[in-house]
Amino acid sequence: MSDPFEAFDAESRSLLAAAGLGVPADLLAGVLSEARALRRATHLLRQPRAAAHEPSNVFSLVAYSSLPPAV
Repeated sequence: MSDPFEAFDAESRSLLAAAGLGVPADLLAGVLSEARALRRATHLLRQPRAAAHEPSNVFSLVAYSSLPPAV
């Protein structure tokens, strides 16, 4: 049975080479493992969000400002 991450690892090696990043052989397994973990984490970042959840609508500096709120 082949490794399910074989294609992703090959792509990661190509991208590292294209960027001119030489990863020592003893560190390559760790780099590929972290690349897989980052790929899984991007799923959490790329979720649909309502406008109410955008940073400009969530945070307000009024509570931290010494100026009176604008009317």
